[in-house]
Amino acid sequence: MNVRAILFDRDGTLIDFNKTWGTVLQHVLMDLADGDVSLAKELGRLVKFDYDKSACESGSPILTNPPSGYSEPWALHLGVRFDRVFIDRIEALLLEHAAECVAPFEDTASSIKALSEAGLPIGLATNGTEASAFAQLKKLGILDYFTFVVGYDSGHGEKPEPGQLFGFAEHTNIEPQYIAMVGDSLHDMHAAQNAGMLRVGVTTGALTAEELNGHCDHLLGSLTELVNLVGLSSAGKSALS
Repeated sequence: MNVRAILFDRDGTLIDFNKTWGTVLQHVLMDLADGDVSLAKELGRLVKFDYDKSACESGSPILTNPPSGYSEPWALHLGVRFDRVFIDRIEALLLEHAAECVAPFEDTASSIKALSEAGLPIGLATNGTEASAFAQLKKLGILDYFTFVVGYDSGHGEKPEPGQLFGFAEHTNIEPQYIAMVGDSLHDMHAAQNAGMLRVGVTTGALTAEELNGHCDHLLGSLTELVNLVGLSSAGKSALS
């Protein structure tokens, strides 16, 4: 089964999660806390985010969920309504700092460029917002390589449901079994399985090799390994199977 297109997760796959979102989340929490550092740290602890280390702890809901899936404890602690207005505020704060703080892996740009220029349609599916995805890809100078970019708010749903993946298949007019879904979480692998796509796990993000093992068809340590595994020919076809 040849791979004719590749769909990427974003956080932990194309960009370093903690180096990017750790700094962004510090800004968000300080805004919510009106500059009260103690309160900002407490809000972080509610979602397993270590403010001082600027990093999410294992099991943090931030690692795999959209803002609506992890921000309710903040609203409850602050004594405000957890509604669309509050979620919009969180998303606006995230977007404000998303591009300036984005930290790609060393081989992100070169790998995406190689895959795209070989003729493979490239897409991105994230449980973050579509706007932040566009902003970060543009900042990294790789947006033009992507023919499809969606977030949880793009109308396709969120992973592990397969809507985003089916959207990419429809966009490319390529059957799901000929598409590789590349991601760092079980949400990504389960979404790929639900969509009938090849599951390619990378150990650069939320989970270790041991945690991903058994949930993916290929387990890689970097995007460079993906380029090598695909084995692109001069015609832009791959031998990945």
